[in-house]
This record gives sequence, structure tokens and C-alpha cells, in this order.
Amino acid sequence: MTSTELDRVLRRPDTTPDEPLSAFYVEVEDWNAVEGFGRRLRELVYAGVKAEQEADFSAEAVSEDDVPAWARESWEAAAERYAAHRGDEEWTVQDVLYSFEPGQRAWSWWDVTKQFGNTVAIWVDSQGEAVYNCEELRWLAYLCGARALVGPLLRDPQEWQRSASVGADS
Repeated sequence: MTSTELDRVLRRPDTTPDEPLSAFYVEVEDWNAVEGFGRRLRELVYAGVKAEQEADFSAEAVSEDDVPAWARESWEAAAERYAAHRGDEEWTVQDVLYSFEPGQRAWSWWDVTKQFGNTVAIWVDSQGEAVYNCEELRWLAYLCGARALVGPLLRDPQEWQRSASVGADS
């Protein structure tokens, strides 16, 4: 995608889109985990979007330098949570990075916001599509600590506008 997407990964967008956004509603461990979840998710999406812009996807492997160390340490626990909800498919770091190959993703990052209690919403731009390939985003959510996840669901962008961003730079 564009550097505009990379900017949105780091901080709350300053514009409201005209089209519906796609939302995933995520339950995290408790209300104290909301900010950390948002920060971790932004770190992983940042690594993917940066790889999309800089990596040589014709190479045998994409550099994993931007993938945070905590993600590697959390991989096994994420695989268990993902398998409990989505099946036994397990993603590798390379699988996740290659899902950001230019032209492969059906979504672009928008934001992550607090909804209530221990629930957050992940917002992406799916170009108005209600059904699209987004399994890598589900995997990233479980890797960041999601306990359960519902979506994608198309929502009015005003719902996003009314929610406070989490994990973003000030």
C-alpha cells in the first residue's frame, strides 16, 4: 500500500473515510490489556507494511528484522488460540510477511480502538467488501493476545470516529 498506510499504523488517522470500514471486534484478557494489545498489533502491522514497501519478495526469505522479539516468544500460545477458533493451520513468520507482498492483501490498515471493557475494534479498509481474505490479520490478532475475535463486519466510519485509538503514537 502507500506510506499513508504506514502513517496510519503509527498514529490515528486525521480523516474519516467516506466508505464503510471493516471491523473486527476482539476480546483481550482484561481492560488493562487493551493498550498493550493495540501497541503490539501496530508493531506487527508496521513490520508487514514496511516489508511490503522494502522487501524483495522474489527472494527465498524476507528479512524478519522488523518483527519484534516478543512476537517470536508468543508464537506457540497464539497458535493454540488460533487453532481453538479457526482450525489447526499454523502461520510462520515468513507466511505472515509474505502475506504483505504487494498486491496480495485485500485490506489496508486503518486503526485499532477501544470499544468497552476488554473489547477493542480493529479497523481496516476493505474497499467496501464485506467478504475478503484476511486470515493473516486474524493470526496477528491472536499473536497479540486476542482471546476471541468476531468479524469482519462492515461498519459506518462514524463508529470508528467515536472510538478512542489505542497503542498509537501521540
